[in-house]
Amino acid sequence: MTSRLTIPEAIRQLFDLDMAGLSPQLKNKAMSLVRNGLIKVEKESKVQRKTLYLAPGQLTVLYNALLLNAVFPDPKQVKAIFTQSLQRQHCAGIVQSMFEGSNSLMGIALSSSAAREFTLALAGDFDLYNNRLPNPFSVLPQLALGDNLNLMYALLAQSAAINPADNLLLAYLQGDLDKATTLLSSMDNDAVEPLRLHIEKAHRQAVEFDDLLEQFRNL
Repeated sequence: MTSRLTIPEAIRQLFDLDMAGLSPQLKNKAMSLVRNGLIKVEKESKVQRKTLYLAPGQLTVLYNALLLNAVFPDPKQVKAIFTQSLQRQHCAGIVQSMFEGSNSLMGIALSSSAAREFTLALAGDFDLYNNRLPNPFSVLPQLALGDNLNLMYALLAQSAAINPADNLLLAYLQGDLDKATTLLSSMDNDAVEPLRLHIEKAHRQAVEFDDLLEQFRNL
């Protein structure tokens, strides 16, 4: 019988990290995916505390989720890649544009063959729950870049002459839905259509929520 693994133990095993190599940031990323329900765990009560163990069959889910989280910092977006086909296809397009023709990203070396296989798997019907994605990174970006900088944002922000599509994506990542919606109105590009639909929906929901808050204030 295989012994159960805690989240830190599982991460160390999956990515061949020693104790010193396992940063709190990476553990926190994993725990955010536990909290949103993507990663299933089991609790065991011990003296004065509870210990969380990965549920059976979750090691591969954790592995794939952390690889995806290297690119997409929002845990909700990572979960949506697992559960929503349209979101997965949208994110596959982003990954392709980031990896295509690159040997490194923000100083992190990439395996070109693994990056290509990663992109194809995400764009296809690859089973994220039972099969492990190819790892294109020489070191996980969560470890290399730290807690306050994610790979996609860093890549977009480093460009001095950012193009309109990158400006749109950067505004979205910064949470500025008003700016993102304004940028959409000046763009006519089929390639950003999935992102357009997502931003318009998010902006509409944000406006509706603000209206609801205003109604409460006026009661």
